[in-house]
Amino acid sequence: MDHYICTGTCGAVSSEPGLCQNRECPNYGQQLTVCSCTDDRHGMSRNDEEYRKLDEEEEL
Repeated sequence: MDHYICTGTCGAVSSEPGLCQNRECPNYGQQLTVCSCTDDRHGMSRNDEEYRKLDEEEEL
């Protein structure tokens, strides 16, 4: 199912299109990007630290 993500540092995810709402994020006020992933990785590389954290959480 399509969802929308912020490609800045905040990592926001929304079910609706919109703008980044996190004032601390460098992408504040920018359009969220459509994402169709089904694994909550949002196109992350296996080398990405966040990807590894998600793998560790799934193993628990």
